[in-house]
Order: sequence, then C-alpha cells, then structure tokens
Amino acid sequence: MGPDQRRDHRMPEAQAVRRLLAFQPGGDVSSRITSLALRLAQRVRATPPGPLSAESFLRHYGLSTREGVALMCVAEALLRIPDPQTADALLRDKLSSGNWSLTKHDASFVSSAADWALMLTGKLARWREAPQEDFSANLKQLVARLGEPVARAAIRQAMRILAEQFVLAETIEEAVARAGARRPYRFSFDMLGEAARTAQDAERYFAAYSNAIRGVAPPDSLSVKLTALHPRFEEMKRARVFSELLPKLRELTRIAAERGVGITLDAEESERLELTLDIFEALTGQFPAGLAVQAYQKRAAAVCDWLIALGRSRKRRLAMRLVKGAYWDSEIKRAQQLGMPDYPVFTRKAVTDVSYVACAAKLLSAPDAIYPAFATHNCRTVATILELCSPDKGGKGGFEFQKLLGMGDALYEALLAEHPDIAVRVYAPVGSFTELLPYLVRRLLENGANTSFVHQIADPGVPLEDLVADPLEQLPEPYVPDPRIPLPLELYPDRRNSLGLDLARRDVLDCLHQRIIAEKLPPPPASTPREMLDSAIGRAVRGFESWSRVPAAERAAVLERAADMLEERRVDLVALIVREGGRTYADAVSEVREAADFCRYYASQTKTRFVAQWLPGPAGERNELQLHGRGVFACVSPWNFPLSIFTGQVAAALAAGNAVIAKPAEQTPRIGLCAISILREAGIPADTAIGIVGDGETVGAPLVADPRIAGVAFTGSVETAKRINLALAQRAGPIVPLIAETGGNNAMIVDSSALPEQVVDDVVISAFQSAGQRCSAQRILFVDAGCAPRVLQLLAGALAELKVGDPAEPDTDVGPIIDAPSREALLRHVERLRRSSRLIGESPPAPAGNYVAPIAFELALDQLPRTEVFGPILHVCLFQRSNLGEVLQWLRDTGYGLTLGIHSRIQSFVDDVVRAARVGNIYVNRSMIGAVVGVQPFGGEGLSGTGPKAGGPHYLPRFATERTLSVNTAAVGGVTELLTRT
Repeated sequence: MGPDQRRDHRMPEAQAVRRLLAFQPGGDVSSRITSLALRLAQRVRATPPGPLSAESFLRHYGLSTREGVALMCVAEALLRIPDPQTADALLRDKLSSGNWSLTKHDASFVSSAADWALMLTGKLARWREAPQEDFSANLKQLVARLGEPVARAAIRQAMRILAEQFVLAETIEEAVARAGARRPYRFSFDMLGEAARTAQDAERYFAAYSNAIRGVAPPDSLSVKLTALHPRFEEMKRARVFSELLPKLRELTRIAAERGVGITLDAEESERLELTLDIFEALTGQFPAGLAVQAYQKRAAAVCDWLIALGRSRKRRLAMRLVKGAYWDSEIKRAQQLGMPDYPVFTRKAVTDVSYVACAAKLLSAPDAIYPAFATHNCRTVATILELCSPDKGGKGGFEFQKLLGMGDALYEALLAEHPDIAVRVYAPVGSFTELLPYLVRRLLENGANTSFVHQIADPGVPLEDLVADPLEQLPEPYVPDPRIPLPLELYPDRRNSLGLDLARRDVLDCLHQRIIAEKLPPPPASTPREMLDSAIGRAVRGFESWSRVPAAERAAVLERAADMLEERRVDLVALIVREGGRTYADAVSEVREAADFCRYYASQTKTRFVAQWLPGPAGERNELQLHGRGVFACVSPWNFPLSIFTGQVAAALAAGNAVIAKPAEQTPRIGLCAISILREAGIPADTAIGIVGDGETVGAPLVADPRIAGVAFTGSVETAKRINLALAQRAGPIVPLIAETGGNNAMIVDSSALPEQVVDDVVISAFQSAGQRCSAQRILFVDAGCAPRVLQLLAGALAELKVGDPAEPDTDVGPIIDAPSREALLRHVERLRRSSRLIGESPPAPAGNYVAPIAFELALDQLPRTEVFGPILHVCLFQRSNLGEVLQWLRDTGYGLTLGIHSRIQSFVDDVVRAARVGNIYVNRSMIGAVVGVQPFGGEGLSGTGPKAGGPHYLPRFATERTLSVNTAAVGGVTELLTRT
C-alpha cells in the first residue's frame, strides 16, 4: 500500500468529494442514465416479490419500526439459545409489545409464516401478563391449549424460513447443486462465518474453504474472509499474519488456479485495509485473486488506482468487486471512540454513490488491468454502469454485476430480459443457521435501513423520480458533511474530544515504535526529604492565596492549554508511559487522551459551576451562592494509570481554585513530574502545582497528616484509603474531605441469549488488557451453564492467542506486572487455583521478567475470591438461571461496588440485574473497562470508593467549599424593586 492510500484514509470529506466530481457523468449522459434507471425502477416496483424472498420480508416489516428492531434481536439470538426457558423469555421480552397483527400483508409465504408465529407469540405473552384483554375466543383457546412451547417452535420455524432466503445451503455440495439450477446466474459462494477468535476456528474455516474450492467449478467462484482465516488479522500482528496466513492463502489460490475457480478477498473494516492490500499484493505475485473494495471509504478511488497499477505490473487482469460498504455505522462509532481527526467513510449516502461511480469509471478505463464486478441493488447504479459501458465506449463485455442472494431479484430479472448477454453473479452464503445469524442481521439492517434503495423501492410513498435522481443533486453547495454527524473531535458540545493516534496505519505505528525503542529513561528522581516536603506545603499555602483569586474562566483557559500541550506531546508521553509504566501502545495512547479529556472536562465544568448563582429571596435582598477552593489538596495517584489519574486529580483540584501537592506512585514518578511540568508550562504557577516523590510511608503519610492540607484525593487500595481516612480524623484542625477511589471484585454476568463471540471479545479486553492491572478490570465471569461450553471453548482459544512480553514491541497484548512482589503474589494465587480448580485456558508462557500469563479457572460460587486479585487471572463460575439471585447476593455481600458487566439480549434480565446491583458503573453488552470522561463518570460505592465520580458533573464541587453572600439592598434607599413598579 502506498502513501496515497494512507494519506486519503481520513482526509476532509469536502476535499474527497472535490476529487470525485471529475469522474461524474453530466449533461446528456446523466439524463440518459436517469431515464434508464426510472424504467428499471418502474419494472421493479411493479413486480411483486416472490413468495420466498428476503425483499418480501423487508416490505412486510419495516426495520425502522419497533417490530422490526425486535425481530432483528429474535433472529440474531433465538436459534442459538440452548434452553427453552431463556428462549421463552426472549420471545416474551421482544415480541409482547409488537403490533404484529397490523403489519402490511402480502401473498408471501415467508411473511405469512412469520406473521402468524409472531402474532401468536406476541399475543400469548400479552395474554399471560394481562388475561383480561379481550382476545378472540378461538385465539385464546388455542394459546391456552398449545402454550409457549408450540409458539416457540413456530417462531423457530419462521426464523429458519427467513434464514433460507439469505443462505443458499448448509453445505457446499448442496449449494453447487442449487446454483446449477439457477442459471444463467453465476455464483460466488461465501462459506458463512464471522471472524475467527481461535486457531481452531481458523483451521475449521480453512478446511471449509479448501473443501469448497474442490467442489466448485467455473463459472462459479469463492469469496474468502481474511478474518475467518486468522484470529489476529490486525496491523499490530503484521509479521505473524504474513508468516501464518499468507501460506494458507497461497495454498487456496493454488488449488483454485488449478481448477480455474476465482477467489475474491472480501472487504472488511477500514482499519484492516492496509494490511489486506499488502497481503493481496504478496498473494497475487504467484496466483490470481480478486479483491472487494468499499466505495464508502474515502480511500476507495486511490485503492482503485493502486489496483490498476498492480494489475499492469503483474501483466494480468485482477478481479475486483466494487461494493458500497457494509460497516458504515461501526466505522463512524469507532472513529469517534478513537478520537480520530476525521472519518474513514463518507457521512452522506449520496457521496458513497458518487464515489461508486468514480471508482467504476476508473476500473472500466483499465480493461487491461481489471475485471470489474459491480455489486449493487440500485437501479441508478446499474443504469450508470450500462451507460459507462455503452457500445460507443467499448461495449458491454469484460465486466459483471453482482447481487446478494434474496436481494435485487426483480431488478436483475428485468435487466437480463433486456440484456441477456450481461453476466450476473449471486453472492451466496453457505453454512449453518447458527453461523448465519450475525450475517443475517447485518444484511437486513443494511438493506432494510430507511436510506437503502431496497427499502425505498418497496415503499410506494417514495416517488421513483426521487429514488433514481442523480446523487450529485443531493449534495449541498458548497459541500459540507452531514451536520448530524459531527467530526470525532467535535463530538461533545461543550469541549473538544481528545485526539488519538491511528495505530492501524503502518507508518504511524512504525514511527511510534522507533520513538519508543529510542526512549532512554533518566535515573529515577530522589525521594523528597521531610524538610523539602514541609517547604513545599508552605509554598503551596501561599500559592493558594493568589490562585484562588484567579477568575474561573482564566483557570479553565490554563487547563485547556494544558490539554492541547498533552496532545502535542502525545508521542513523547506514549513512549514514556510504555517504558516507565509498562503499558502497551494502545493503553498508553488512551492514557494521554484521558488526561487531556480530564483537563478539558473540568475546565468546562469550572466555567459553569464556579460562578455566582443568584438565589431567590424576599424583596430588598440579594443572595448569591458561589464555590471556592478549599486550600491545598494532596493528590495521591496510582502506578497503573500514571498519567491520566494523576492529571485528573490535579486538574480537578486546580480547576476548583486549590493549590496542589501531587505525589505520583513511587513506581512511575517520571510520568507524574512530566505532567506537572506541562501544567506549569500551560500557565499554572510553580507554587500552585508541586510534585513530590517518595513512598507512602516516608512521604505520603506525613503529607496527608499535615494540618495545612485541606483535602485529599486518593486512588489505590482500600487498605491505604482507610489509613488515610484514619490519619485525617486523628489530626488537629478542621475535618477535611477524602475523595477515594479504590478497587473492586468486578464481575460480568452472561445469560444464554448472549452472543458467545461478543462475550469472549469483551472478556479478553475486560480481564486481561493492561495485564488486569485496572481497578475496573473483570475478576469474575458468571456464565449461564446453557451457553458455557461454547463460551469457555472460545475463551480458551482466545487466551492462547495473546502475546505476553515487552510492551515496547507493537504486537504485545499483555505487558508486565508492575513489580516483583506483585508478580510473586499472583503466581502463588495461580498455583493454589491449579490445585483446587479446573483450568479453562491460559496464554503461552511468559518470558523472563515481571510477567504473568493470562489464565482462567472454573470455580464453584463458594470458592470465588471475595477480595480483589489485581492481575490477569479470571475466575469463572457457572450458574443456572434459577439461581441468579444467589449470584447477585454473593456480589453484594463482598462489599465492593465498582464495575459490573451484563451480556444478554433480554431486557428484563438486564433490568433484574441492574435493580439488584449496588455498583458504580454497569456496562451492558460491551467491555467493562475504558470509562470515558464526561460520558461514563467513573467511581464505585461501598468498599470501592467514596464518590463522587471522577469525570462526572458532581466531582468538582467536592474539591470546593460553598459560600453564601446576602446583602440587604433595602438598607440604602428602600426596596427599590417595589418602589419602581408601575
């Protein structure tokens, strides 16, 4: 992949659009395209969908409705739920409130079957909850006689009928036979499956692809997902991917070449594109292969240019499938989460259509290098391709159209009736219903979305003239991205989002790696002597007097400058965090971003909270309330978040008008002192923010015991927090606040409706990221016994894929334990578990040094640890749905209440757990770590902290004192507001 593609990855959208305009047909050509598209659209709308078609389903249930959303959840979960109780709960939860009997009816068998089953179950659930409802006597009797098991079976059958509209067959042999009966269509078989999580999954998919190639004959072909063939297909694992995946791909393409069968590498998320192109380049040096390109990516046109150049250098035509794109919503969310400068995709669908046309024009201009396949269900796109390939421009040969199985049937029947010489290939998934589910949901959401052509062609309320209009007519002039989708850095209305680093770009990753390995840590700073500590507190007391009088807006401006400076130096800070803190690249980048977020968030809060608030009162009085700094705050932060927590505590204290004495953890002093230096450069006076260094006994204890300290912010262990609390209570002088965030014995609860692959992805992140050295990290996994076999199998395989080692290497997943004593304690715990518990899985052995390989054990409820185990050790406990109450009570009895994860597709299950929990942060169907400042305010209750939550709206006032000013304005001149009334 070249610099053009990297540069275009997140280019400003208006700039990308300007580049595309030169490739758009205009004038008479556009008019001819519109006329042909309108004729095709009229035929499509006039053609009723077949009795067994996905399009009939989309016409029957709009996916923007409550019923459509509920159905997606049922389709995604029902067939894989092992136990009838959970299946019934899912159906009651999702279908009881739908108005299934009022949906549009047609003659479609799939819709009729689905409608009857859904209506039956929906009314059954409502009848159970409200028996007084006046249902027809016949239906009531039927429900009473048959009960939920029959209703459940009806729904399962309806889901299978629906599944058959999207999956050609369950085996390649059946698929080949069915394809032969559907000529003249060609087929591209997709051995259905999502990304592999384990080496075993990847081997299974490889065997399926190998078998499929041997069973397929021209003109049919095969589509291959690279993420299905390797469990770690990602940029940071580049060397491993090339050594392990490329030989497999060469074997597949060799067999395919011998049989004359085409292979196309499917398109995936934008972060994998660079690696995909490099693999493709290496692969096509020996054997022919094709590639799918997504037009919604800003890099699409540049990738087309690259492929054309590659085909010419190879002196062969490369097959290329041009698609609109299948991960748009997740691409938007991902860019926002990572704090990217821009999106990799266009924010307006019309621009994706414009991009598609530009890419098509490029591909068709290079018949010597590219054999293009145009995947679309859009009448205008089809008409555009036909016009671009008109006889006066070289004819219609040398390309094909592609469609999804079950989609676009009427369009292509109409097209083939007029142009029987045009090749049309059907992208046909092959596989089991269980593997179908994620694919099914994604395809329905793509094609059932309000903006999709498939959805709108089925809606008689949408004028066909609007539907086939030139997409250029839909673009604003001058062009601006969709204002409903702010840039990632403009996500928050009151502050700028923090800027991240694009670690999916090879050039960015390589530069960062070089900087990190060049980082030479200076000698650790010496511990602060007692006399220097005393002097520092005295300076801070004097510094407070001047800083507290600085207006809130000016204090906020200083913190905003500090945030900017943190981002400007993010590469240097990342290198320091990796080297001193032992964090991996992604963890270190997140640290810098969180530190900047804290500065900007507290600055924003200061502007609104630390101004006079006028209070109501009687005539002739003026009453105001204002927050003021308390004095000198002691901020004591931990080693596991050496920059973000350190900066967050200090920034909050400074924002509230306090002076600060900040003690970083003794393991990571350089990072804390660097943060103090940046704050001072931003404008914090030297006597207002002072860093001291040392251990808890010789420096920390005297600090918090000093009567000049007006408050303490602490993050660390419960035991240390209690000692600080006792020291504050025993000292002379006023009672001062302690803001303490401590640990947690955090658990995730998984019921059998959850998707096992998603569960394991989130468990690996929650339990093992940062070597489990986060207070929010998952310690316990409670998993329903019904889905436990698959979950634990995936978990064992995922553990085997983790690399433990030097965090300076970009492919490291798990870095070191902070010090030798901590490592030894963890290893002793592991040895006890090996003797008393069942091993589920573990990562490959750790290298020499302070490392502990991630590991998971199965234990009974009464064997689970009741205190925090601060490392990459996961304790797994199986439970039955009937004893969920015991699990929740056990969690409450531990006394901790920091984080809790829930994985379930059943809202009533989620609600039950949330009601019973006494936990500060609850996460549903996602990981349990990575709370974002101002989005997920972080902090626990019980043994997990005092509150209020860091990064939340109630945090700053705890650093302040309140003062009320009451003025009798009637003392001079009477009650003016009464005397001047008219």
